[in-house]
Amino acid sequence: MKSAEARRPEKARCLVFTAPGQVKLRTEILRREPGQLRVDSKLMAVSHGTELLAYRGRLPAGLDSDETLKSLQGPLSYPLKYGYSNVGLREDGRRVFAFYPHQDRFYIDPDQTVCLPDGLKCEDAVFLANMETAVGIVHDLAPRLGERILVVGQGVVGLLVSALLVRSGVGLVLAVERYELRRRAAADLGCTVLDPENGDVRGRIFELTGGRGADAAVNASGSAAGLQLAVDCLAFGAVLVEASWYGSRPVTVNLGTAFHRRRLIVKSSQVSNLDPALTGRWDKPRRLDLALDLLQQMRPGRFVSQRFKLSEGGKAFALLDKAPENVIQLVLEP
Repeated sequence: MKSAEARRPEKARCLVFTAPGQVKLRTEILRREPGQLRVDSKLMAVSHGTELLAYRGRLPAGLDSDETLKSLQGPLSYPLKYGYSNVGLREDGRRVFAFYPHQDRFYIDPDQTVCLPDGLKCEDAVFLANMETAVGIVHDLAPRLGERILVVGQGVVGLLVSALLVRSGVGLVLAVERYELRRRAAADLGCTVLDPENGDVRGRIFELTGGRGADAAVNASGSAAGLQLAVDCLAFGAVLVEASWYGSRPVTVNLGTAFHRRRLIVKSSQVSNLDPALTGRWDKPRRLDLALDLLQQMRPGRFVSQRFKLSEGGKAFALLDKAPENVIQLVLEP
């Protein structure tokens, strides 16, 4: 006969967006499906873009979370359990990364986890999802040796894109960022940093690019102003990769001048898919393996700026919402 302890349901704590401006810690019963293994979370990274949209009530109605991830299936509607950067210890002793919401323990299919190298710290591994996103953005951009590239927005994704571009051998990476903390991080990577609120930034970009404008650009700012700046500062025939997701917010861009006459190309980048031009050689597992290797080389854990307990989720999102100038990467500990 089983003991009372053995019969007691196993529980987990998780963060749930319940309404705009409201995130609650909830307890739920764990259920193991055949073949699944338990993971005890060690560190979780907040997605400052998508999750802030959820916190602010700006997610588009009727859209599914992510059809490619089993842990995130279902509509983007309240109450919403979300998140996709979770590093933990699997019950077989392996440290793993999982695309799983902010929860202190969970059961998951083993093939839905990524086993981590022994020398990779949790603080670095928790950037895997964003590193994969950054790799996809650079693949979509397809920069050439010696080009001058503009990256608008130096949040986590923008910083990782800038770091990859600096490593790739392009001639110059121009990083535009309004917050001083993030500008310093971009400067440390080797970028030429510009403050969009200080002086004639457009004129400075053309000056630094020999009057031609940027050879290519990435907008990772999540703002219409950032998108407009990128469009206005591109050279003839250049490509702009829009890496932001705006949720339900409408975006207005003036396409009547630079865009039309310079024959510019604007393309979206989304990590769930690859550029169709690459699919003969690349697939998602290969891209993920590359992102994992880059984490070991680049050690992005230095971008962690704040740590909160899972129980402090409301406080963490309030900081991200009201004082983003003080944040690069916010992480949660169980």
